[in-house]
Amino acid sequence: RIFRDEGDRKDRQKARLMWLVEKYGVDGFKEEVTKEIESYDRGVTVENTQPVDSSPFERRSLMGVHKQPQEGKVRVGFLVPSGRLSQEECRVVADLADKYSEGEIRLTVEQNIILPNVNEADLDKLLAEPAFGSESRFQVNPGRIEGNVVTCTGAQFCSLALIETKANAEDMGKKLEELVTVNRDIRIHWTGCPNSCGQVQVADIGIMGAPAKKMDPEKGKPVAVPGCKIFVGGRIGEDAHLALEPYATGIPLDSEDLIPTLVDILKKEFGAVDKQPAEEMVVIDE
Repeated sequence: RIFRDEGDRKDRQKARLMWLVEKYGVDGFKEEVTKEIESYDRGVTVENTQPVDSSPFERRSLMGVHKQPQEGKVRVGFLVPSGRLSQEECRVVADLADKYSEGEIRLTVEQNIILPNVNEADLDKLLAEPAFGSESRFQVNPGRIEGNVVTCTGAQFCSLALIETKANAEDMGKKLEELVTVNRDIRIHWTGCPNSCGQVQVADIGIMGAPAKKMDPEKGKPVAVPGCKIFVGGRIGEDAHLALEPYATGIPLDSEDLIPTLVDILKKEFGAVDKQPAEEMVVIDE
């Protein structure tokens, strides 16, 4: 009833319960709900919840190999870049599950996959499978950036999206891994439109499809191109925070524009440093 009567129906982007909660505040909204329940006079009592846990929150890693409570069992999490699977890759995952995890898989909110209940004795064989080889998109131990990319469906299959997210996100993750080193996981979320199915406001870096312009050398003037807004500083857990104001707007989606902007943000806000080139091995014939 509260949302029905007081929700903002004039603006599609604001016609969500979360905006009404934000308007009242959590305590204020709870008070309104309590008043509504009591107005029915049905003898229902609304109790306070237990105290909020204020202990430090640390997200457990879902990528890689981790022991399970069951003796001799491990779970193996692996990256599915941008959460997109081809038909052939689906069959590969099914075959891995049948062979190593009793036909079971788990899907994570980060759009990756876990194979649970893998026998430790079979772990080396699993990791040696072609599915995790150099020719495969799957990775058991991805980088701190590309392993934490989340995207919405994007313009290829969603009529609301302003940009293509999946391919751009996968490409961006790889390029950033090649350019910088970070000392913790950096969650980068992509969403094609303000509906924010990709939840950009809770990400360390959120990329939302938006209008942008770029100089066209042939026409000699700026022209409309796919672009984005960038949000920075979202958090989840006990210290959750929504990054509601854009950090940057009107950024073209081209790599030559977006990648330098993201590298700059990673350095300024997250302490990233330039990736050091691998040392070359020099062989001296005797």
